[in-house]
Amino acid sequence: MKKWYLLLLVAVAIGGIWYYLRTYVRYRPEWDKAKFGEVTRGDIRVPITASGLIEANERINIKSEASGRVLEINVVEGDYVKKGEVLALLKKDDEERRLVQASANLDRAKAALVKALVAVEQAKQNILSAEARVEEIKGSGEIIAIDLEWAEDIKEVGGASEKELRVLRTRARINKAQLRNADANVKIAENNLLDAEQNVIIQQAALEEARQQVEDAEERLSETTIRAPQDAIVTEVYVAEGDLVQSATQGFTGGTPVMTLADVSKLKVITRVDEADIGRVYQISPVDALPEMPQLKEAARENEELLEKRSGRVKLTVDAFPDDTFEGLIERVEPQGKLNKGSAIIQYDVHVEVIDEHRYTLPLGTQAQVEFTVESVSDALLVPAEAVMTFQDERGVWIKTPPPSGSLDPFGKKFIPSRFGITDGAHTQLIATVTGEEIKEGQSVLTKLPRERKEED
Repeated sequence: MKKWYLLLLVAVAIGGIWYYLRTYVRYRPEWDKAKFGEVTRGDIRVPITASGLIEANERINIKSEASGRVLEINVVEGDYVKKGEVLALLKKDDEERRLVQASANLDRAKAALVKALVAVEQAKQNILSAEARVEEIKGSGEIIAIDLEWAEDIKEVGGASEKELRVLRTRARINKAQLRNADANVKIAENNLLDAEQNVIIQQAALEEARQQVEDAEERLSETTIRAPQDAIVTEVYVAEGDLVQSATQGFTGGTPVMTLADVSKLKVITRVDEADIGRVYQISPVDALPEMPQLKEAARENEELLEKRSGRVKLTVDAFPDDTFEGLIERVEPQGKLNKGSAIIQYDVHVEVIDEHRYTLPLGTQAQVEFTVESVSDALLVPAEAVMTFQDERGVWIKTPPPSGSLDPFGKKFIPSRFGITDGAHTQLIATVTGEEIKEGQSVLTKLPRERKEED
């Protein structure tokens, strides 16, 4: 029982001590105390920077138009090659067989065209023959008509019998039927000529297709020797001797990648700039580098004050050479912002060409920091960045004041709405107070409010 009394007395004593400290001494634990900073005067410099990789002007993916097994690889990563230089050789057997087959198809197409042309000439002769038959039947019909007319004339004087007349009339009907049949044969012969002429057109197209197949086969055969399409540096080789390469024109997968070249005649950095900074990047970009937005470039050209600042010159630094800086030029600013993965920040791609005379020392793929512009002020009134707070929807600072009369608090505080300039993350430029009150160098400002005071406010 005495043990419980003892524990109760200890708890009461602790509670009493805590109440006394809170009420009369105003004790605060270290984590609950206010923190202060000091108003200073000095210079502040805020660069607009972004990062990206040193990239080649163009990446060239080398694929073969031919299929075959790799016989030779003549380059390795890092080699600089000239346009037309042999990069690799493939076995020619497959492409030679395709050329032989294409050549045979061409010979067949030539023969088929000759046959079609002969058929046209034959059709023309058939028309002449059919037309001659028409003339022959017409001539026979005229003779029959004369005989019939003579027989009818002499019948009245008993010169021709009824039988003879009937025979002549029948011959006349037969002649007319023969004439109709001959006319029909002419039409058939003319249609056959049209068919023969159309067949010539078809065979000419087939011949042209066969010629194209031969040209393609010859080109694919030549592609078994893989050459550099332009001056470039070899960055990656994907195949080795003995590997099988699939044609880029015949495979469903787009062909086998052989190697990648990089055009290093120009170097560039594609970097992403936060949306909060893109406006100032616009202001220093050359007019031709701005997005093709309606009236944007026209307005930029009309602003003579900013036009003088549009040099587009930027500074680059790389980890590989930390003591050196390189010069760049803004080449293009993309118009569409992109959401940065993993955050809610919108960023804009800016293309920067490296124009420094020592750019050849920069390794491809190295990380580069691009400094677009610098905002700076000299001899400015500065407050700690943590001192800039918002109170009742206004931005300002809490200044330390004498404690209220009779208060046991060690200090008082007052919120002064203010206007601020640039910040480097550690200090913020204090331009002026909204109320006109003066904040002087050396004055104390709160960088952290006590928790309970926040609740009271």
